[in-house]
Amino acid sequence: MRGEINEEQTLQVNQLTSNIFWTFRIDDPTRVRLHPRVLDHLYDMGFYHIARCGAMVIDYHLITGLVERWRPETHTFHFPIGEATVTLQDVAIIWGLHIDGNPLSIHEHTFTADEWSWYCFEFLGFTPLDTDYKSKTRIRLSAISSHLLETEIVDDTDQEIVDQYARGCVLLMLGSYIMPDSSRSHVSLLYLQRIENIVHAGTYSWGSAVLAYLYRELVMLQTLRKPVLVELYLFYRIPAIQPTNRGHRLMLTSLEGFTGRNLGLPPYGSRWNTNHSYAHTTRFSVRIYRDMFDRMNDRDFHWVMYNMESPEIAALDDRYRTIYWMLECPLIMMAIVELHNPDRVLRQFGCVQGIRANRSNIGSGLLMGVSRGDGVWDVFGLGVLGVSAIGYFRKLESNENGEICRKI
Repeated sequence: MRGEINEEQTLQVNQLTSNIFWTFRIDDPTRVRLHPRVLDHLYDMGFYHIARCGAMVIDYHLITGLVERWRPETHTFHFPIGEATVTLQDVAIIWGLHIDGNPLSIHEHTFTADEWSWYCFEFLGFTPLDTDYKSKTRIRLSAISSHLLETEIVDDTDQEIVDQYARGCVLLMLGSYIMPDSSRSHVSLLYLQRIENIVHAGTYSWGSAVLAYLYRELVMLQTLRKPVLVELYLFYRIPAIQPTNRGHRLMLTSLEGFTGRNLGLPPYGSRWNTNHSYAHTTRFSVRIYRDMFDRMNDRDFHWVMYNMESPEIAALDDRYRTIYWMLECPLIMMAIVELHNPDRVLRQFGCVQGIRANRSNIGSGLLMGVSRGDGVWDVFGLGVLGVSAIGYFRKLESNENGEICRKI
């Protein structure tokens, strides 16, 4: 039975997603180049890898056909061959975002309009116009972009200006690419609270926040504003829809920071930032995608784990390659809480899919008592992935190949 989705409305809404950040490119000499000092900051904040993914051309017909198979009760897509979903592993490998760390909660905000203007001047380096604001806490992306285009970073630029420039880059990514809001043209200044301190910004679990945001959008069905991660996930998992690469637009090489530090390769998702050929696959047809999903068998879905020896993945440090991929836990993004249920898709981790035990919702009751409803999670100490200090860890064991799997 088809989901409650109007095809025309879904495609019309989703195509408004902004790609304003890609005015600033790391590898393309025809665009505004980011100085190595800025790259160092992006690396420390945890956004260097996703900054190297590049802009993607989204097939909204593919996304529409897939969203119809989403079940909000399980947070999985239901295919004839079983369940599948985007997991923490996909977020860490495809986009190179940290998945361990502190939850992305927010401070209480009681700023006046003048105080927000001062706040922007202090941490972004400019004072927005009154017309740049939306509901006091949201600022127009074009205002940030214009300021960055007017600011030149060189080797001897004042450190405070470099810090402000890096924060502006992160806000552009968050507002236009990673977690865009309903306007697609503004970004919340509440994110700025979590990147005030450049080093401390890298201690947050941005990956789990992104996944919580994605799950919530899929639950809402009509408001999916960030389909890039979903499309990259499908390119890896369903070979029949993979476009053929005709040549890279990005230089897939390791870059160095200002002090000579090796910042690493682009993440796995950059493999599809190329000139594509669709000579051997379909494109822009919801009807064909629906039929493909209806007729899918096990050979049509790539169940195995990512190749951990591939250059992009092998270059990641332990904050990305971790057993937390298979942690069953709540995911927190400000006021949003969604559950991560990897034990429903064990085949994606190279494990045998057993019968899942019927148990209660692992975190909703606990977290409802923790949250004040405004995204402030400060009643209990919160740890990895936003799990409460009480914690919820299921037994993990290694199989004969050394892979981390749950015991079935």
